[in-house]
Amino acid sequence: MDNMNEMNLNEMENIVGGNGGSRTMLPEKEGFLVYKILPGENLTVIARKFSTTVDYLFAKNPTVTNRNFIRAGYYIYVPDRPIR
Repeated sequence: MDNMNEMNLNEMENIVGGNGGSRTMLPEKEGFLVYKILPGENLTVIARKFSTTVDYLFAKNPTVTNRNFIRAGYYIYVPDRPIR
């Protein structure tokens, strides 16, 4: 599946990792890389690393339901080029 918007709720439940990203590898999505969250990182750190904003990351990652909580070892989408 190319597009996260095409997933139904059952498919989403299979990848949701308890609000802080996805426990399993996310499907490829055009314009994005799948990023494994490192220990100590938060959305601010990741946004800086990928030249984007916390708002953008939060909007593009439905598996993150609280912008102040992500889990190390889980996966999120990050842009494959700088986006502000």
